[in-house]
Amino acid sequence: MTAAIISFQSRLQAPLFTLISKNMKQFFFALALTLSFGSLMAQNQFFSPLNANPVGPNGPATNKARVVPYCCPSDAIEISSTVAVGENDFQWINIPLNGIAAGQISRLVVCYQVVGTGGSYISQVRLAEMSAPNSAVVKVDDPTDLNSTAATCYATKAGYVVGGTTTLALKVVLKPGDKIIVGGISVIR
Repeated sequence: MTAAIISFQSRLQAPLFTLISKNMKQFFFALALTLSFGSLMAQNQFFSPLNANPVGPNGPATNKARVVPYCCPSDAIEISSTVAVGENDFQWINIPLNGIAAGQISRLVVCYQVVGTGGSYISQVRLAEMSAPNSAVVKVDDPTDLNSTAATCYATKAGYVVGGTTTLALKVVLKPGDKIIVGGISVIR
């Protein structure tokens, strides 16, 4: 009789253990999936250029570029000028990347479009990092001319670890009547 009771208890425990084991497997699978999704989400950060500031070679008072929100979509910006802005005018559009997470940046992506008769372009893409208020260190300096008249996104290699406040700086060359539209900005981990 004792052997029959043990056999009966074993049969009850086996399905219960299998049920608990199956539920635990599902729980751990769901947990792993959630953690994996969270780490994938941390791979990219997206920024709007709406907080952009035009800056000339001696600060904001010497800027020749104008930055306004672009219509449709309204989180893009439109960069223009009423006077010719050349390469040696050193006109920059600074876009703070507020809320950038610490960690390794592998690439920076800037989406843009040049609209007009031609000759306007983004002549330089920089990422600068600041800790002390009196200086910034240039971490990325890409001199590639961005002059596409079709909406496009340009990716540049970054390869550094964020250690302070980060600003995207776009050096612009503008012809009167032309516009440069800047849309989404992405930091790829």
